Amino acid sequence: MKKIGIFTTFASYSEAYSLNRVVCDQIKMLVNGGYTPVVIVGSTFQPTKAYALPEVEIRHIPDVPVSNSVEKDITFDQDVLQIEKALEIALEGVDVVLTHDVIYQPAALKHNIAARRVAKRNSNILWLHWIHSATSPYVLTKERTEFKDEYINLVNESFPNSFYICFNDYSKHRVSQNFKVEMDKVKVIHHPTDIFELYKFEEKSIDFTLKHNLLQSDIICVYPIRLDRGKQVEKVAWTIGMMKRHFGRTVRLIVFDFHSTGQEKIDYRNYIKEEAKEAGLVVGEEIIFASEEYPEWRVEVPHEIISDMFRLSNVFIMASSSESYSLITQEAGLMGVASMINFDFPPFIDIFGYSPYWGKFSSNINVMYAEDGDTTTTVNNKDEFYKSLAGKLIYEVDNNRAIVLRDNLRKYRNHNYVFKYELENLLYYKNDGLK
Repeated sequence: MKKIGIFTTFASYSEAYSLNRVVCDQIKMLVNGGYTPVVIVGSTFQPTKAYALPEVEIRHIPDVPVSNSVEKDITFDQDVLQIEKALEIALEGVDVVLTHDVIYQPAALKHNIAARRVAKRNSNILWLHWIHSATSPYVLTKERTEFKDEYINLVNESFPNSFYICFNDYSKHRVSQNFKVEMDKVKVIHHPTDIFELYKFEEKSIDFTLKHNLLQSDIICVYPIRLDRGKQVEKVAWTIGMMKRHFGRTVRLIVFDFHSTGQEKIDYRNYIKEEAKEAGLVVGEEIIFASEEYPEWRVEVPHEIISDMFRLSNVFIMASSSESYSLITQEAGLMGVASMINFDFPPFIDIFGYSPYWGKFSSNINVMYAEDGDTTTTVNNKDEFYKSLAGKLIYEVDNNRAIVLRDNLRKYRNHNYVFKYELENLLYYKNDGLK
């Protein structure tokens, strides 16, 4: 496994400084991927947040006077030499170095010169330079004309053994032009978001999410209920199953089956599993019963964890034949998911209005006379009936722009995806002959 270093100019940690947060994300991605990164910071830097993880090795370089102007102060030569010597030591054993605006910011000019010297002497190290700013040709040109000695030769050259990293394909041409490098030396790696931190997930929620690969699933439906037959979980399972069978989606139906340890509940759970299999779902993978996941979830699950799962979900189906209110429908609505309620149970429409989609799931109310009794919707062809219900929700998931954006960010901007599909392969680029 490669040894990865992150070279920064940071003298301290600032929550508001976006580069600090980007480096925190990179540290987490590397650690989650099994790496033990080296992070190079100034001598006064105090590790906190991800920098303080036990898998991280902090190495220091001197803090030197810096300026946002392109200028050569009286200690310039001395400062560059100090950084160069310390950086050479700090990079011992490192195979790949990630830098952040070191080759762009005027305030990093001394670090830039020192790093170029080290890189010229050691062609075994691959450098990946994150370009966080819109690279202005003015700054780079001024940098190239301010110095009349060896420094101008260094900054005019392409940084040795390097790729330049930007965050969208549109900007590749500008980066290539401004740094005077070939387009194939500019790579795109998107910024990830630590979804678990953003949502303040419980540790068990994180474990459960990773265990079942929820971040990459197309459809996530949460159904927190006691296993009474009136909750009609099998009808939810059929609807989700048709999303897989007819619409080709990867699906996860999470049933939080609380207070369901009696024999009649167990019998009903087994019945749901058989119906789910008939609908095409894999039990334990595509339909998951919380009571079977962890010993502490056997009877009930903390509400914080259910809220965490609602944050990830994009679909909710309330198929119960009888409820006094339904708090879970209300919570699902507040999470902004595509919701479907039981049209055969009129109180749901009275409570939640006409915004949710409707599904006819039968009920214990005689709709005709508004009294106790039954309203039965007979299903002759389960496949076609539940396909039509699935299609309504799929339409919303595909066309509601807020849901589409959130799902895409959940799937393609999480730490695991960006690391595995965008960053890690580049760490193993064979840089023989890379100029």
